[in-house]
Amino acid sequence: MGNAKPDPYRITGDLITSAINTARIFGENRRISNLVAGSVSRFMAEMNDGDALLSHALGYISDEDEAYVPELRASLQALSASQT
Repeated sequence: MGNAKPDPYRITGDLITSAINTARIFGENRRISNLVAGSVSRFMAEMNDGDALLSHALGYISDEDEAYVPELRASLQALSASQT
């Protein structure tokens, strides 16, 4: 029995939610934001439709949350720009 491949959408959502919750308490940590954006980038590279995952990721950051994680949002938006 092989290991099931992880669901990139679920993992991405969990990572972003955790980064936002941490930022609400301690402020945004640039290292965490870079790790999350790097993980999303790796998942995107492994997918046929990485843009769908990126849209999913950006959808997790509400306008209110953006105030807590501006670096993360900018990093994710940069991934979008680099895909075009």
